Amino acid sequence: MNKILLSLSCTLALGASEITQAEFEALKAEVAQLKAAQNQSQEGLIEEMASLRDAIYSPVDEYTSFSAMGQAASKVYHSKSAVSIGGYGEYRFKKYTDFKNYASDTANETRRKAESNIVRFVPYIGFRFNDWIVMNTEIEFEDGGARSDGEKNYKYAIVEFSYLDFLIDPAFSVRVGHVLVPMGQINLNHEPVAFLSTERPVVESWIIPSTWHANGLLAHGVLGEVEYYAGVVNAPDAGGFEEGRYIQLGRQGARVFSDDFGFVARLGADVMEGLSLGGSLFYGTSSVVEESAPGVSTGLVSDAKVDVMLGELHASYIKEGWNIQALLAMGTLGSDAEELPQGARSQSVNGAYVNVGYNVLRHFATSQQLFVFGELERLDMDADATLEYPDNHRFLDTTAGVAYYPDPKVALKADYMMRDYGDDAKLSDEAIVTLAAGFIF
Repeated sequence: MNKILLSLSCTLALGASEITQAEFEALKAEVAQLKAAQNQSQEGLIEEMASLRDAIYSPVDEYTSFSAMGQAASKVYHSKSAVSIGGYGEYRFKKYTDFKNYASDTANETRRKAESNIVRFVPYIGFRFNDWIVMNTEIEFEDGGARSDGEKNYKYAIVEFSYLDFLIDPAFSVRVGHVLVPMGQINLNHEPVAFLSTERPVVESWIIPSTWHANGLLAHGVLGEVEYYAGVVNAPDAGGFEEGRYIQLGRQGARVFSDDFGFVARLGADVMEGLSLGGSLFYGTSSVVEESAPGVSTGLVSDAKVDVMLGELHASYIKEGWNIQALLAMGTLGSDAEELPQGARSQSVNGAYVNVGYNVLRHFATSQQLFVFGELERLDMDADATLEYPDNHRFLDTTAGVAYYPDPKVALKADYMMRDYGDDAKLSDEAIVTLAAGFIF
């Protein structure tokens, strides 16, 4: 087109009398045609760039849970784009006001030092292959980094879940891969905006070992008013069980021996406006892994086949400014637990908690929320009194605090927790002040 304009200019410079009116009109028509083609090409390029942007990232207007999972973890199910990116993070400041349960004064003094931490940063990456096949992955960076110096450094990076979800029908879908074990309230939804306290309830950390993830196959869906999960997952490694921690330290990663399985089922329903009830059950057999790879010994030897039974009931009430969460959990180990290494002999455990919060900004003209809450939590990690000091594993936690939500996706928290051990415990009571900031995106 520039050549045509140059030709036209030169022609005009030679003298308008040398071109006819017809030739002039023809040149004008050709210029107009080329301009229209250029505009159409630019509009197409703009549309292609917009489509590419939407394919890579499309914001979600409403954060809502899917199959009881966290809001950010559910983004891929609500996004119209192929790729979904979300995540969450937690920052924390903690100080024990009183601690003296270690063997040395130096260790106790170190424990009482104030500690700040990037507890975790977790990106979610999801992809929609089509309208019924979804990939969803969570990558967790714990304590700000990756493990660098063995057992003394708890920093790590891990794939916490990565699965394919085949959304065959709202009543029946199939999830396969590395999945969150569908138990309790926190394990499926452990994002920091989901609970009011600065830390996750101990019942859902020590008895239900949140975050509990394993390789498995799950069916899930909604039947009427009931949301369900049912399936099979890898059982925990009994060689990791320890006194006072039930199966928590037996959790395994993504690459595991898959000879021991457990069956898990979960039901949940909204029984009335604001009130949800549910429960879950796990049953499986755990054994000791004697070699981490062929020829590589773990140093553990046992013929024990330990039956693991774990069940829980939970309830939540969220309405008219109230946020109430409650859970009861019970677990047992089979009789072969006496043969386990590291003295993991506790046969049964139980625990419960209730957290009651009220939004004091409810009566003001604001979308922000400020919850004042209290929490009671009781644990008995040696219900059969099989350990040397049973009351060392029995305690009551009392917590009071506030949780401020300047935005539904951001939570600023502060609380004070007191731990009261059993009357015959050899441990002293503890107290902790904790500040925390959490977010989802």
